[in-house]
Amino acid sequence: MKIDRRTVIQGLCIAGTAGAFDVGISFLARKSESKTLLRPPGALEESDFLASCIKCGQCIQVCPFSSISLLDLSGGINTATPYIDPVKRGCYLCDLFPCILCCPSGALDDEVQKIDQVHMGVAYITEPKNCLNYKNTKVSKENVDRIKAHGDRTELEKELNEKLSAQVGKDCELCLEVCRVEPRDGAIKLIGKEPVIGKSCVGCGACTEVCPASIIKIAPAVTYEDYYNKRGAKK
Repeated sequence: MKIDRRTVIQGLCIAGTAGAFDVGISFLARKSESKTLLRPPGALEESDFLASCIKCGQCIQVCPFSSISLLDLSGGINTATPYIDPVKRGCYLCDLFPCILCCPSGALDDEVQKIDQVHMGVAYITEPKNCLNYKNTKVSKENVDRIKAHGDRTELEKELNEKLSAQVGKDCELCLEVCRVEPRDGAIKLIGKEPVIGKSCVGCGACTEVCPASIIKIAPAVTYEDYYNKRGAKK
């Protein structure tokens, strides 16, 4: 069979493109697996979430606190899926969960209608003795202004900013003030002067955002039992 040069070059190009595509997909998959993401409330298990999310961005548009972002290209196969970075802006577990109500694909489970049904992850404390309360340090205006810098575009943001402003000059209990889990001390409380995470924590990350000492972190997509019992983490 006679094969001309043009055919050989075309074949090599096709093979190269296919190979690059396979390598690209593998690379993106590894990038995805290397990250553990904090998803919005009601998110399905990660594999089901990725299979269901259509990357429409509607959850971002309706969030009253602008807590939700879309992953950029560095997110691998997670690119354009919604996530929350609690260091920048935690989730405040809005009434009626507008992000869930607007989700057209079911990636955010509409069976989740109450805060105690939310399972985003669990908080943990890194250095409890750095807590402002432990150090007998009052909340400063700068501590609060950092959070208020997000703005007050919605009534809920205005209410949050007013609540935080009222804490200036007081013993630091900002993490307790923003926690919406009931009863509040079921999710986070002060024992002595050290913050301790309770079994009712849903991992929303609001406490992470407001903590002036940056000692509250979130372990996404795990339960309290998984993190504290199985991993032997410090409570």
